[in-house]
Amino acid sequence: MLFDSPLREEHRAFAAQDAARRSDRAREARGAVVRRGALEVEYLPFGPADGDGAPTCEVPAQFAEVELEYAAIRSGAALVDCPQRGTLVMRGADRVDFLNRLVTQDIKRLADGGVARAFLINRKGRIDADLVVARLADALVVDTLAHDVAALHEALARMHFGEDVSFELRGATHARIAVHGPKAEAGLKALGLGAPGSAAPGFAAHGSAVPAPDAPAHAVPPDAWSALLGDARAEVWRSGELGAPGFELSVPMAQAASVWRSLVTFGARPAGWFATNTARLEAGTPYFRIDFGPTNLPHESGVLASRVSFTKGCYPGQEVVARMQNLGKPKQRLVGLRIEADLLPVADAQVFAAGEGSSLGDQVGVVTSSGIAPMLGAVPVAFAMVSSSAYAEGARVMVNAEGEQAPATVCALRFLEEASDGAA
Repeated sequence: MLFDSPLREEHRAFAAQDAARRSDRAREARGAVVRRGALEVEYLPFGPADGDGAPTCEVPAQFAEVELEYAAIRSGAALVDCPQRGTLVMRGADRVDFLNRLVTQDIKRLADGGVARAFLINRKGRIDADLVVARLADALVVDTLAHDVAALHEALARMHFGEDVSFELRGATHARIAVHGPKAEAGLKALGLGAPGSAAPGFAAHGSAVPAPDAPAHAVPPDAWSALLGDARAEVWRSGELGAPGFELSVPMAQAASVWRSLVTFGARPAGWFATNTARLEAGTPYFRIDFGPTNLPHESGVLASRVSFTKGCYPGQEVVARMQNLGKPKQRLVGLRIEADLLPVADAQVFAAGEGSSLGDQVGVVTSSGIAPMLGAVPVAFAMVSSSAYAEGARVMVNAEGEQAPATVCALRFLEEASDGAA
């Protein structure tokens, strides 16, 4: 498998231990032996298949009951294996200026310890990659889909004409994990992986944060930092994509299992795609190559404001983006849908304009993602790519769902008011 997780043994070990613990608790409560086998860890294919039709990447679907994993995101700490994510690290004196000339966001204005979202687009204005850029004192950590890292590197290398920039692809050397939830930061602090100056006593530390040079003691905690893991180094950056405090980690392969086990010991519960997908829908976080993709313009993505600067210098494709901003509106845009029936549409379900009475109007879009939102009272919600005739907030549409047509209202992508500004 091209992008396999190095943590599969840890997945199976947790599932077995978790089932045993719950069996013991049930036996103590009922006074009888309760036999309960471990749930088999289920995996879902992610991204394109290989030439033989086999998955190139698989993500854990669930480790135990989805409700427990979702609860960890909202009230505890959820540990997420992210083999579908990959990082490219850039070093050299010209790294910031070089990347800034090629992406849609103003990286030069990003302070050390800052994090920004950006698109890499082509000269036709279409999105080639959706990026997270973490600026450290000595490097830029660029995070994107694992399937896009090689193409991203090739695109940057084509534009490299002698600048002092080097590239490090981490697919074979580092694992990507994340921890989300109100107790996530405490878990990192307990392991010594918290932001500089935030170490917590009383727990076996596996690393220590590396402060930026000359950082004042009273400085605001950074959004990105490095942490030492023995002789190796990991990078950590904040993320709110699930609508809760979250942290993404790029960890050397040799230390990945140890970090995973330590976070589990702290109390973080591994969570799979079913739980995290629900949370990111509530938080209004669309995913590249799922909700929008390489055929889309930035204005169609639904996350234009968090990805594009209209005050920075030139970059490839800027003329298309500027023209759309100044002279027109996109033909379609990703929006949220609040379904007004107890019916759940699936991806690719057709969206129609609401006609007179119970009739359907013309097709105006398709659903890209959907789920039940527990924080909204278990109502169905969805993202959909909808044409300009119907993407205004408050517009009424009809959606194919479970063999029926369900009424829905167009709304903002974010369903939760408390979702962080960095969620998308």
